[in-house]
Amino acid sequence: MTRLIDLDPQWIMKDGKRVGFTFFSPVQRAGMGNSRWRQSCFPEPTSSDEQFALLGDAPVQHCNPSCGWTIAGGIENASFETMTVTPSIDGSAGGLWHGFITNGEIR
Repeated sequence: MTRLIDLDPQWIMKDGKRVGFTFFSPVQRAGMGNSRWRQSCFPEPTSSDEQFALLGDAPVQHCNPSCGWTIAGGIENASFETMTVTPSIDGSAGGLWHGFITNGEIR
């Protein structure tokens, strides 16, 4: 079993508030050598420009700018150890992981 906490999750902050998070993808892109890609998740739809401003040039797969994910209990109360996110996080278009985060577990 893989836990979110094992994938070095990090909060994305803006003006001192949590606006999303990133984590190392449990599945890495083919042909990328030793590069570790991260995946992002935002509870509010976040434009591509805003995602670039928040995430910079790091190897992070940005999420769909028109989608927002539900973090059970709200992002301000969330803990990586127990977090549940819906719907699934789909990184398959970039060769990364597609699955669910449920009670802190990667499924």
